[in-house]
Amino acid sequence: MSGYEHLEARIDSLRKEISASNGKAREDLMEHLDQAVLGLESVGGTAPAWAREVLQAMHEDEAEDGFDNMPL
Repeated sequence: MSGYEHLEARIDSLRKEISASNGKAREDLMEHLDQAVLGLESVGGTAPAWAREVLQAMHEDEAEDGFDNMPL
């Protein structure tokens, strides 16, 4: 299995695991997904659209949470 195939298989596996999880376990899996997508893109691969969308939403939520805690 090449680097691309291994990362693509891992991303697909993470999709199933993420959909069946919640809480801290889901957060941990999302971090693994983020790393797998970065790894795939760093070797010239293209991450699936669903993975990019899920990660974008996660990063937006994290940024929004940061603003929620800012004093006015």
